Amino acid sequence: MFGGFFNRMYYGDPRKPDLKKEDVKGSRFKMFFTVLQIRFWQLIQLNLLYSVFWIPAFVLLQAQLLITQETKEPISLLFYLLMIPCLMLTGPATAAVSYILRNWARDEHAWVWSDFKDAWKENWKQGLLMMLINGVVLMLFSVNFVFYGQMAGQNFLYAFLYYFMIMIAILFAMMNMFIFPMMVTYRLSLKQIIKNAFILTMVKLPYSFLFFVLSAAIVLVTLYFLLSIPFFVVGLSFPALISISYVNWVFDKYINNRIVENEDEEQA
Repeated sequence: MFGGFFNRMYYGDPRKPDLKKEDVKGSRFKMFFTVLQIRFWQLIQLNLLYSVFWIPAFVLLQAQLLITQETKEPISLLFYLLMIPCLMLTGPATAAVSYILRNWARDEHAWVWSDFKDAWKENWKQGLLMMLINGVVLMLFSVNFVFYGQMAGQNFLYAFLYYFMIMIAILFAMMNMFIFPMMVTYRLSLKQIIKNAFILTMVKLPYSFLFFVLSAAIVLVTLYFLLSIPFFVVGLSFPALISISYVNWVFDKYINNRIVENEDEEQA
């Protein structure tokens, strides 16, 4: 009875074979929904795998929310210091998930388990370091938000700095849409990846903001049911597929075409 269900989760639905050229011919928009249909069960499987690495971070967050609710005190610096290693744990896994979703989003094959393991091994150093940076940035922004927020009512300069910090925080969050797909696609240093992510975010700022808000909204809606079924089933891989499909389009437009042109010139 349940054998067919688990087989579909692992191998996909046999009535929906792998993508063919005619299935994805056309826009990235059409390709996204085709991939979503074909890879539905594999996306759930990938989400279940990826969400395991987020458990420490969300357990810590849940504990802090309960403490804040009871004591009415602001979030302590200790919380952010403890959150940094929790986020670092997710770094290599984020790179691995980005690799799999990047392949699926551009009509290339990837196994959930074996390719996750291989991409983890290949990108664990940069993934770990990037999440360390994210954790430190989260702490710095949060401390500044509290300080400038308290001072905003007393001085216009602090109010300006408060909203300026919000804009910078959103911009940095949008850059993360590009950072991990770029990490698993091109051989670049982390400094180059962050620089290019900033450039691509700014070049397509309205589109980047739109896809960031859409992806973040799905995550936040599932996080409303913290550590419950919605988050573990669809809260990570589905919004990630949305953002990576967009990122693949940007890579094609601004990076991949130039690489092909340079290769043609070298061969000539």
